Amino acid sequence: MNSNNLIKPKEACQLLGISIKTLQNWDHAGKILVLRSPSNRRLIPMSEIYRIKGQLVTPLTVLYGRVSSYEQKHKGDLDRQVATLALYASDTSSIKVITDVGSGLNDKRKGLMTMMDMAKCHEIDKIIVTYKDRLTRFGFNYLHKYFSAFDVEIIVLNDTVVDKSPQEEMIDDLMSIIASFSGKLYGLRSRKHKKITQKTKEILLDGLDDLHLSGQDKK
Repeated sequence: MNSNNLIKPKEACQLLGISIKTLQNWDHAGKILVLRSPSNRRLIPMSEIYRIKGQLVTPLTVLYGRVSSYEQKHKGDLDRQVATLALYASDTSSIKVITDVGSGLNDKRKGLMTMMDMAKCHEIDKIIVTYKDRLTRFGFNYLHKYFSAFDVEIIVLNDTVVDKSPQEEMIDDLMSIIASFSGKLYGLRSRKHKKITQKTKEILLDGLDDLHLSGQDKK
């Protein structure tokens, strides 16, 4: 629901868990912004509901884990991610675990959508992930800006991946794109996707090196 939408007092009370009388008292005391319709009926902006719910609810710390396929999940990769996150947040009292099984290129993952909705309602104040690409394969800065707008901090345990050259990181990105589009093209489940072999990776890497050298020769 758009935060600029105006709702009736009854709906506002249901969302906030209060009575009509309490809402009226809050209105008189200036604790909630209440607008008036042309017929002088009370209308409450959804932005006020989000603001007040944020004050009434103790924000949670979300431990977010993601794997690309159910095969990885069955191998325990997802459980190991969550265990690592839980160990890091062992001193945190209010924790919620949210996980996804799907591509990091998929911006409509159920878990990701849940976190975005919770942030909008000020129900969370931290999201902890093992690596940036667990949250998203591309566009991390866009998500970071979105969550920051709702005062949600993203904590990345391993902010940099060592022993990978810029070319190798680019190859990983290309492999992710190819795997994603091949799955959509052939309608196959992730566990049935054709594996991109090491040889393919070497060919792509050689191609990037050739382009780099070619660019230097022209200088």
